[in-house]
Amino acid sequence: MKKSRKKTRKAPPSPGSFSITEVPFRELLRVDEELAEARREYARKTPEERRRAADFAYHQAQAERIVFPLFGREPERTEDFGGEVLALAISPEFAPALLTVGTLEYELGRREEALDLLHRLATLPGDTEDLPEIVDKAGDYLIDKGEIQAALDLYLAAVKTYPGVALYHDAAGYCLGKLGKREEAIRYARQAVELEPENHLWLNDLGWSLLEIGSLAEAEEVLERAVSLSPPDYELARNNLTEVRRKRRQEPQTPSGKKPGKRSEKKPRKQRSRKRDGGGIR
Repeated sequence: MKKSRKKTRKAPPSPGSFSITEVPFRELLRVDEELAEARREYARKTPEERRRAADFAYHQAQAERIVFPLFGREPERTEDFGGEVLALAISPEFAPALLTVGTLEYELGRREEALDLLHRLATLPGDTEDLPEIVDKAGDYLIDKGEIQAALDLYLAAVKTYPGVALYHDAAGYCLGKLGKREEAIRYARQAVELEPENHLWLNDLGWSLLEIGSLAEAEEVLERAVSLSPPDYELARNNLTEVRRKRRQEPQTPSGKKPGKRSEKKPRKQRSRKRDGGGIR
């Protein structure tokens, strides 16, 4: 009698045997017993209790990776980014962990999971600590990766949730400019200036956006104001003002004596004031 061949199935790894480098975060929550228990336990606690616990797990892991090797010790959680992952399991709205785990997912080739985590930042409560800066780091990270549309989606969602935050308007304007939508870019740049009319950074960006579409007279006026409000060590607005004036001098005269507007060639991002100081994995 011929025996049937038994199919051998690969046994699922035991809980706790995975790391974020092997399995996406949302899958880790299912297969890692410790993370699943942390999510269940802290779901019953207040948002502030979750935030404190997540903050402790996040920063403890970072501190251990720096300090413990100095004394010949191993961190308590040896898996890659274990503390940051635990922090996000404890509190799904903990912004630093969303940023770190989201950018790590992207580096590991999991674009869909990464964008899901990073875009959640735009939905967090308004009292989230350092939220505008963290959202901007996420956007800058996406821009660095060439994900301009994804960065724009993030900033537009943030504008919708928090229309009073000028930074989101300015950043959305930058992304629109990169996508060639310069008129829309100027609209958002104007909104940033309307919200913070004394901010030399937003004025500089509006001035450069106006220069890009050939509105040189208004660009010069806006950049003059940016220069007047800039600190002594801020050279970008001064450089841009010099560029506008150079272009105005080069414009041919019309019979009426007025200089016609001209669309300038695309300029590199360095002409804008938004600084990218390294978003993403920390």
